[in-house]
Amino acid sequence: MARIEKADRGLSVELDEVEQKMFVLKIDYEKYFSGLERIEPLRARDEVRRLMRDFQDEPITNSVQRFRYQTLKARFQSQELYWQRNLVLMERGTHPKMRFRADAKAKAVPSELIPDLPAEQIEVLRQRHEAQEREERAYKLVFDRYLEARTKCGQGTDNISFDAVREALKKQVRQIKSTYQCEGVKFRVVVEDGKAKVKALPQGTG
Repeated sequence: MARIEKADRGLSVELDEVEQKMFVLKIDYEKYFSGLERIEPLRARDEVRRLMRDFQDEPITNSVQRFRYQTLKARFQSQELYWQRNLVLMERGTHPKMRFRADAKAKAVPSELIPDLPAEQIEVLRQRHEAQEREERAYKLVFDRYLEARTKCGQGTDNISFDAVREALKKQVRQIKSTYQCEGVKFRVVVEDGKAKVKALPQGTG
């Protein structure tokens, strides 16, 4: 009995490790699709695949752990389908993030390569591009912290995309600025009643 309990504890640790690696891998792919990372995290993806195969080599006798493994396996398969769809869009040049990066790149072209535009307009485009990049990084930071908090609370993260969260946050920014006539909005990730939430606070109202 003691040997079985020890084996179960060891398996739980391994499942914890796989779940953590899957969480980090999901964030890495979101960064890749968002353009924040230039290299696809293939090595980390292959490592998770290998760990999943290792579990198949030995049957899991504990029903709770077997269910947990099957859940992680199904989640990983779902994530791979999502990643593959996005990779196909990137190859075709139709991924929304690629259009955003193309627009940003066009706005960042040096003035000597845009002789038809006045210098003042080029500077405005550059400043707008830098502001968009800062905003994108800020939303991504909130998104990563939100996913991390949900994982710690045992909440699912598979169906939560960066695009959806960003649009929801942008909507809150517009509403709060309109209501409070404030200069900006600050987001905080908190845990209330065992659930992760993102709270928006008006800044510069007075």
